[in-house]
Amino acid sequence: MLLSPTDLFFRGRQAGSMNVVLQSVDGTCYIKDVIVTIDPGALQSKLAELMPEESRIRVRSAEKSIVLTGEISDALKLDDVMSLAMAYGADGKKVVNLMRVAAPQQVMLEVKIAEVSKTLLDRLGARVGLQRTASGGLNTYSLISNFLSGGGGLVEALRIGRASISIDGQKDDGLVRILAEPNIMSISGQQASFLSGGKIFIPVSQNSNGRAGSTITLEEKEFGIGVKFTPTVLNGGRINLKMISEVSDLSQTGSPFTTVGGATAVLPSLTVRRADTTVQLNDGQSFVIAGLIKSNSTETVKRYPGLGEVPVMGALFRSTEFQNDQTELMFVITPRLVRPLGDSPRVPTDNHVVPSRAEIYLNGSLESSTPAPVAPGSDTQ
Repeated sequence: MLLSPTDLFFRGRQAGSMNVVLQSVDGTCYIKDVIVTIDPGALQSKLAELMPEESRIRVRSAEKSIVLTGEISDALKLDDVMSLAMAYGADGKKVVNLMRVAAPQQVMLEVKIAEVSKTLLDRLGARVGLQRTASGGLNTYSLISNFLSGGGGLVEALRIGRASISIDGQKDDGLVRILAEPNIMSISGQQASFLSGGKIFIPVSQNSNGRAGSTITLEEKEFGIGVKFTPTVLNGGRINLKMISEVSDLSQTGSPFTTVGGATAVLPSLTVRRADTTVQLNDGQSFVIAGLIKSNSTETVKRYPGLGEVPVMGALFRSTEFQNDQTELMFVITPRLVRPLGDSPRVPTDNHVVPSRAEIYLNGSLESSTPAPVAPGSDTQ
């Protein structure tokens, strides 16, 4: 649109570029380039209003794209800026992220895993026996032959003539503690994992593209003590932590199945205890995940028919067994913000000096009495 003899108005319908050829009265031609882009001022103003502390973010435009450049303080705010930019990038507009995080935070996760398994077993039984002497030796006849548990606490309580009363009592307590204390490092926003255990291979049947029969492949399964966590450092040193902890071990009993040809095989099975949680806490604070994973109680009473039901005296003709199994799993998690060391760290082997032959043979020394040489520029304290 020609507004005046010297003014020309162009209205851009979409982002792009073009050129215009203009001819003056004297016949001279001029070529002018016209570039239409997205206005970055609206997003720049909104970022200054909502995030005034992030003053190093620059919004630019390139064709149909919004380009974010500059520096941002942490990864969490980077996600917020990208979400806001996507709102301005509708209608086919793209958002290009060229920003960099100023100082990515590194998080060290201190994990203590403890499993307590307690087993309590109580047994109490009795037996009444009658002995007689026969020619050729001593024969023992028991009134209840397969009644007692046969434990290590079998004693003879009373003997009158050829009659005897035996009492069997047994009490077992078991306590098992399985501890692991892994330390894992990760950058804010990145996942890290730890596994202390092993791997087993389980056969899996696969179809052979519709043909008769099948193909057996081995599927890998991991077991042991494993930790996966994703930390995100927030403002004020707070840490958003998503963590998955798992303790698994091979079960004593597997899963039997029948293979081709009628043969019976046993597949290994795993006992798994897993905790999946997301928490927020400050640097150096700890949280504990604990709970009673398993509690089994079993009580068995064996009695001689009729005699075991008699009051008072029936205790001599019955046996009682009580078993209680409890398993508890506990995770103690402590995230810490860490920084790289400026100097090379000292290790215990730095002060070790190999002894000479004379010190080995004459003094039996495993380490030389001569102090280790100090490296130039190192700290001697």
